[in-house]
Amino acid sequence: MTYAGYVLRHLTARPLRATLTAGAFAFSIGLLGFLWLLSAALEKEWSPYMAQRVIVTAKTSFFDKLPMAYLAKIEAVPGVDRVAPFDFVVAYHRDARPENMVPLQASTAEPMLAIYREAAVPPDQAEAWMADPTGALAGPLLLEKFGWKVGQKVVLKAPVPGGVVETTIRAVMGYRLDSGLYLHRRYFEQLAGVEGQTNMFWVLAKSRGDVDGVTAALGKAFENAPVPARAMTERQWQLQFLEMLGNVKALLGSVGLATGFALLLITANSLAMSARERRGETAVLRVLGFRRRAVAALLLGEALVYGLAGAVLGGAVMVTFAHFVGAALDKTQYAGMGQLLVPDATSLVLAAVVSTALAVLAGLVPALNLARRPIAALLRESA
Repeated sequence: MTYAGYVLRHLTARPLRATLTAGAFAFSIGLLGFLWLLSAALEKEWSPYMAQRVIVTAKTSFFDKLPMAYLAKIEAVPGVDRVAPFDFVVAYHRDARPENMVPLQASTAEPMLAIYREAAVPPDQAEAWMADPTGALAGPLLLEKFGWKVGQKVVLKAPVPGGVVETTIRAVMGYRLDSGLYLHRRYFEQLAGVEGQTNMFWVLAKSRGDVDGVTAALGKAFENAPVPARAMTERQWQLQFLEMLGNVKALLGSVGLATGFALLLITANSLAMSARERRGETAVLRVLGFRRRAVAALLLGEALVYGLAGAVLGGAVMVTFAHFVGAALDKTQYAGMGQLLVPDATSLVLAAVVSTALAVLAGLVPALNLARRPIAALLRESA
C-alpha cells in the first residue's frame, strides 16, 4: 500500500469524523478569507475619481465650521481645478427611526457636479435641478428605499430652525452607490442659518499627480489660519470617517485570530484522536522497519488532506460569503463596499496557504508525539 493509500484508508475508516473536521476546516477558512476580503476592501478606493480629490476640514473636527472666505484661497493654490463648499446633516423621513435616516447634504450645484464626476446626472435633470433653487438631487438608493419619484415633494425632519426641510426631487444620479440627498447651498444656508460658513471644501485637483502638492500647500496655508484647517485626500477622509465606528480593522483581526485559533484546536483534537487509535498499527510499522519520521509523515499527510480540503472548499465558502453579504449591502449606503467584496487570485491563494499552514501546524504535535513513543509503550497502550 502506498503512503497516500494508507492516509486515505484512515480517513475513510471514520467518515463522519473526517467529514465534520473537513467541514469545520472549510467553513473557518472561508470565514478567515472573507474577513481578509473585508479588511482589504476598507483600503480600496470606492470610486476611480477619489484619487484626484482633496477634502479640507477644520483641524479640530470635520463637524466644525470653516469660513467661506477660505474658498478664494483654495482656488488660488496651484494645481486646483475646482472647489465646492460642502455641508451635511442627518435628516429623517417620516420619523427618527434609523431605517428612515436620510444623509442631507448641500453644495453649489455646478462646481459639485464638476467635482463629483461619477454622479452621472442626466443633462436635462441637471438643468432642472439648477433651475429650482429649492430642488434636490437624489441618490438612486434613496428613491428605491422610499419609493420617491422625480417631481415629488419631500418633507424631512432635520436639525435646522423650524425642524423641517421641504424640497422637490428634480434629478437622480446615475451613480448606483449614492444614498444622499443634495440641496443647493444657498437654500441650505437659509434653512440652517449658516451664512458664511461651511463644514468642508471639496477640491478637485487638475490631475492625480497634483494631489500631493495641493494637499501639502493647503495644509501649510491654513495651519495658522484663524480657524486652523487641514487637507487630506478623499481616501484619507473616508478612513477617518470609518474610524468613528471604532477600530474596524482591529476588530476584524481579532475575529480572524479567534477563528484561526479555534480551527487549530479542532483539527489538532481530531488528529490526536486519530493518533491514539493507530498506536497498535504504528507499533507494527516500527517493527517492520518504518522510521519515526515516516510514522510522523503518515499523520501529517492526514492533516494535509484537511488543509487541501479547506483550501478548495474554503475558497467556495469565501465566494459564497462575499456574494450574499454584497447582495445584502447592495440596497444600503454601503453598497460600494459590497462591490469590492470580490475574491481574486491573491485572496484565494492566501486562503490556500493559510489553510495548509494551519493544517500542518495542527498535526505537528500529535505526529511528533506518536513518532517518538517507544514500540513497547505503543503496544502496551493499544492493548
